[in-house]
Amino acid sequence: MSDAYCYKVRVGVVLIHDQKILLVRQNNKPFWVFPGGTLEMDESLTECAVRELQEEVNLGVSIEKVLYLADFLHQGKDGQPRHTVDVFMLARYETGTPMMTVDENLNEMGFFMLEEFREMAVQPSVVADRVLLDWPKHFLDANGLALGTYGTVSAHP
Repeated sequence: MSDAYCYKVRVGVVLIHDQKILLVRQNNKPFWVFPGGTLEMDESLTECAVRELQEEVNLGVSIEKVLYLADFLHQGKDGQPRHTVDVFMLARYETGTPMMTVDENLNEMGFFMLEEFREMAVQPSVVADRVLLDWPKHFLDANGLALGTYGTVSAHP
């Protein structure tokens, strides 16, 4: 067992366009997720969000603000604990026609109305639940809210 602490920062994007939210399905999983990905070295959170939307779904966006923060505690494939800091940002559509990029691990993508979103399996659920509260209020009260910890490893071993 290594004493090294393994963590990463992942940036998720909440994009509402024409009163619909963008979600993607990855790696044949039975649930939907917010598009986004891992923060790269020497990249800002905003740059990561913009890059990921361009890479994954061919959309140019601008970032309005940080909505939510959450800690994802889980086990890696090697059995070691992992810690991912999730940062969810609100984006505004600028350019592009949505389409999945062939070199990304996406199986499906779509824009969904609030009523559809309510019925969908979306992960992480702590974020999906909060989006359901904040979307009707145009995310006015969501400003870097800490949503807590989720995952399969206890926050306090």
